[in-house]
Parts: sequence; structure tokens; C-alpha cells
Amino acid sequence: MNALVFGIAVLSIPVALPFLFGDECTISPQGFIPDGEHREYQAPGGCTNGTVDWNYPKEYIIVNFKRGSHDKFSVCIGESIGGDMFRLYDITGHTRNSISQGTWPCLNSHHGSVSIEIHAPEMQTYMGAIDYSIQI
Repeated sequence: MNALVFGIAVLSIPVALPFLFGDECTISPQGFIPDGEHREYQAPGGCTNGTVDWNYPKEYIIVNFKRGSHDKFSVCIGESIGGDMFRLYDITGHTRNSISQGTWPCLNSHHGSVSIEIHAPEMQTYMGAIDYSIQI
């Protein structure tokens, strides 16, 4: 019985570690962003899905997605923990289109990139997350 419990524990480590500590495809904005400022992040090029996991969100961040060998792709966003509290904008191709709260669209690339502006809620909160997946 102890061997079975030990085996299950060992086999669950690869599943549990990314959930507990993030992985290379998790974008984790760190630190407080001063009023009127923002931070910019690049999604890792080798990732096809991941999470923007933002602790103590304040002001806004921009997340850029680029695919080295693919000019045309889409980034599909989806709610994760508390993701519906963010205000989102598709700023791909020097535009700024609001994404209605509660909708989780796929955004098409423009000249090989997609950019999303993510605004923190006005009321301070502990965390929020948005999932993303890249469709080629």
C-alpha cells in the first residue's frame, strides 16, 4: 500500500509543479506598476498555450505574441481564475479595439504578431489570470 501511495505521489509531480510554480509558458507580471505606467511582456515563442498569471494587478500590461516561422496565426484567450475582471484590448497592428468583458475571442495576427493590452480592475485584488492558446 505504501508503495502505491509513493508511486502516485511521484507520478503526480510533473502535473503539480507547473500548476504550483508556473512553467515557461506562464507570463507572470511581477511587482506593483506605478500609476500611469505599464509593463510589456513577450510570450515565449515556443509555447502554444499558457497563462497570464497576474498577482496584485495594477495599471495595465501589454502581452506580445510573435511566431518566428509563421506570419499568420491566431491567439485565443480564455478565462482562468478571475480573468473576467480585466478589461482587454486588441492592440494588434496599431489599433485599439475593446474586447467585451465575458467574451473570449481569437485574435488574428497582423504582420506576424498579436498584442493584447490587459487592464487591472479598479478595485485592488489579489490575483487574476487569463489563458491563451495559439492556433496556427
